[in-house]
Amino acid sequence: MSKTRNIIADAEKYINKHNVPCTVEELFIEFERKYRLHIEFEAYLKQENINSKLEKMRRDKRLLEKRKLFAEWYFVKNQATQSVKKSFINISEMVFASTKTVQNDILKETTD
Repeated sequence: MSKTRNIIADAEKYINKHNVPCTVEELFIEFERKYRLHIEFEAYLKQENINSKLEKMRRDKRLLEKRKLFAEWYFVKNQATQSVKKSFINISEMVFASTKTVQNDILKETTD
């Protein structure tokens, strides 16, 4: 027998445990936004034929490269609507890296 889950109750527990300043509905909206960004980024990788290059890399190198590509893609995509600092914070939250790491990823790409 599989255990059924109450996703709303789980979201409420998460919000309370981590003192997240939002409602369950806002949490789901944010998740949906990040999910759509992921789909859009994957389409970008496929369109630019980057996936084939990534598949040839070792897993650890591939994940680092994919993080860098995402940071650059998101930054360029949102540079007209967000401040640089806000973009770094958003990217760091999405890729679970520090804002300094994200900044280095983006600046390294632009200076190479």
